[in-house]
Amino acid sequence: MSLFSKYLTGWRLRANRPVLEPGSEIDVFIAETNGSSGRAYIGDTELIVDGAGPETVEKQVRVRVTAFDETTATGQGELLEVVGDSSYSG
Repeated sequence: MSLFSKYLTGWRLRANRPVLEPGSEIDVFIAETNGSSGRAYIGDTELIVDGAGPETVEKQVRVRVTAFDETTATGQGELLEVVGDSSYSG
């Protein structure tokens, strides 16, 4: 094994369009809401979160993914709980 190979062992690139598996639980930040559902963005992937109202905007929430379309990088999920505040909160 070359020195270069040893240096890169364990490294991997992050995708800007991650694939989300239905049934998985992830933590995301809600960017905006229309009143009854919110939007979260993970790179170029968009996730519509049912149950994420205005009180969840700029909050970190745990979401269960309910559907995902890999070709359009869009999905849906359901709000499980608020787990934190935005790093921008004072």
